[in-house]
Amino acid sequence: STAPVLDMFASVLFACAATVAPGKAPSPVLAAASAIVTPLLKPIYKVEAPLQAQALTLGNADLDSEIAEIRATATANPVVVYSYPISPFCTEALSVLRSYGCEPTVVEPGYEWFLLGPKGSATRAALQQLTGQSSFPHIFIGGESIGGLYTGTPGLKALVDNGSLVQRLQRARAIPGGARKSFFGVGRN
Repeated sequence: STAPVLDMFASVLFACAATVAPGKAPSPVLAAASAIVTPLLKPIYKVEAPLQAQALTLGNADLDSEIAEIRATATANPVVVYSYPISPFCTEALSVLRSYGCEPTVVEPGYEWFLLGPKGSATRAALQQLTGQSSFPHIFIGGESIGGLYTGTPGLKALVDNGSLVQRLQRARAIPGGARKSFFGVGRN
């Protein structure tokens, strides 16, 4: 039978394909912009986010409930991205994740930080309290905060650059990985 030979050939093809990164890297233009803008805005956001939440909720922001909701969402889904639909950083993070075959759960509290309503501003303040980062995108993989596109612990770009994004996405079951079937349908690891 030629099946074992063909299966071995398919294994070589799978191994070769596994050495090529399946996705794209984040934009170097946005990285340069982030390197300038983020250090300037981070101290402002740190003060502004909780003030905005308190002002828009008339002093009734329940950050403990928001944190519980964030944790529940992050643990119930393989990948969660808190995002603004008009932010180039958010759309780039989503594009990078999707280029790896991941379809994240997207939470959009508003169009942009200055357009948030009471609930969205409370969510943003809760993210800051929970993770230390109020800027978006804010990404959770496998229930764990990785930060944003270029910032965080470690941030999406750092995971792409060090080659660990695929493994983290597979571990979170956001993309296929681990045991696979051979070319002819026989189970293998």
